[in-house]
Amino acid sequence: MSEANDPEIAEKVRHIVAEALALDPATVKNESLLMADLGAESLDYLDIVFKIERTFGIQITRGEMQKAARGDMSEEEFAPGGVVSDKGLERLRELMPEAKDRIVPGLRPVQILGLFSVQTFVNMVEAKKRGVVV
Repeated sequence: MSEANDPEIAEKVRHIVAEALALDPATVKNESLLMADLGAESLDYLDIVFKIERTFGIQITRGEMQKAARGDMSEEEFAPGGVVSDKGLERLRELMPEAKDRIVPGLRPVQILGLFSVQTFVNMVEAKKRGVVV
């Protein structure tokens, strides 16, 4: 996904995240990790996704996010024995270039949400706006 962002989309996404997490928008940066840096919990992701969908007139389903992570791999190919495979790690690095340094061997599927940054959502919105299925 593109690293060159539409500043308007990035600004709106930062404000959505700040509002959902009751934070000062000035403290929310594109590189901020939702869980580690901003204190988001899994339920907060639902609120953020809902607000993004309404703001941008797009739809991001949970199944779509999981499918985007796996690509054309089966669950067993993606994470045999509950650990993301090398091929799965490669796929995640393509999908989330902003998190590539944190996508390391031993990663478990349940840890993927912890990789999400504000930039991850900016990338999703931009892909949707271009008509790319994420």
